[in-house]
Amino acid sequence: MGFARYERASDGTPEAVVAAALRWQEEFLSRQDGILFHAFLGNLRGGFADVILATDEAAFDQMSRRHPEAESSHGLMQMLNRESIRLSKSLILKERVRLPTDFSCVEFGTFRVADPTKTTAAAVRAASDHIEATYLRGSTNTCEHFVGQIDHETYCEVAFGRTLADTRRTCAGYVGHVDCQPLLDLFPADGVDLDFWYLLA
Repeated sequence: MGFARYERASDGTPEAVVAAALRWQEEFLSRQDGILFHAFLGNLRGGFADVILATDEAAFDQMSRRHPEAESSHGLMQMLNRESIRLSKSLILKERVRLPTDFSCVEFGTFRVADPTKTTAAAVRAASDHIEATYLRGSTNTCEHFVGQIDHETYCEVAFGRTLADTRRTCAGYVGHVDCQPLLDLFPADGVDLDFWYLLA
């Protein structure tokens, strides 16, 4: 999975960014082998983001190499503040991911573990699986949920929800919940970077 966050350039409008992103999605990304899913997102502070799911790392890297050559990529990049771009590429720690269809919000959070020698990817996945089997079981809002590993000390959690309000409420419900606490205990609070994004294209 790739998740890119960025802001628009000062001389660009939100409408122009959305139009350029849709063109890039249709003319470039949809034609790349191994790219399974893409959503263009915005947040309540005026930021933008892309979430991309690929079959494997090789497919994602091939798309990334071709990206600068595409005309639609140039059009989109002109709309962005390049210094604001933050890209996270992660290995999804879940055997099968359902491609989300009926969603309007994406929760994306990154977490740094306090001691990478004591917290393994298997432990993070087990804590996430437990949340799915208990706290999220039967949720009418959550369409898909998984955790991913960005590097040896950084992980991410992703949830696709039907509405922004319900997704925020579901996330807030982690705090103090007996079935969610094992995951929260793996990450110090000052290592968390979390936001909620709504679907634009």
